[in-house]
Amino acid sequence: LRAMLTYNLPMDTIPKDIYLANQVRAVDRIAIKEFKVPSFTLMQRAGVAIFEIIRQLWPKTHQIIVLAGTGNNGGDGYVAANLALSAKIQVMVIQVGDHSKLSGDAKRAHDSYVENNGKCTDFSGQSLPNCDLIVDALLGTGLTRQVKNEFESAIRLINEHGVPVLSADIPSGLDANRGFPQGLTVVADATVTFVGMKLGLVTGVGRRYSG
Repeated sequence: LRAMLTYNLPMDTIPKDIYLANQVRAVDRIAIKEFKVPSFTLMQRAGVAIFEIIRQLWPKTHQIIVLAGTGNNGGDGYVAANLALSAKIQVMVIQVGDHSKLSGDAKRAHDSYVENNGKCTDFSGQSLPNCDLIVDALLGTGLTRQVKNEFESAIRLINEHGVPVLSADIPSGLDANRGFPQGLTVVADATVTFVGMKLGLVTGVGRRYSG
């Protein structure tokens, strides 16, 4: 399983194999059940991919803010934050959504980051601190409803901040299958997507949001 970067991609270089969100999740299940790849290993690979893209596109980054949701997308963000921390980059994770809802691999990634003395704070509508880069790890491909409440507030602050934004898997708020925004949506400078290219990244208005 590998990560694929969608960054200023000419249409004729986009992979011919494009997937619906449930197809990508099926590949994940095959990797876990048939090939015995631990699900946390997949999350770690996603986090590594995020961090590698940061190094490639923004090599002079010194301060990173990661906005993490409560699902596996947030867990990917915690893994990337932990790698940045180990590389002596200043990083802060802002947890959006009820912290107690973290479970499974996402909680494991969170706990590892905190044990490494990583800074983490809960989102309460506060303005985002100064930084060189924002990592959007709020909402993944499972989004099926309009973005509301604290997630809407966080996305608004991301879009207003003015620094580059890297989205994990898909810009938060973008429909992974149909390529249209489910309410307010992150406008990313780049998106690193996992396992396979999601249809929504390259159809509809998806390309405007995914970078």
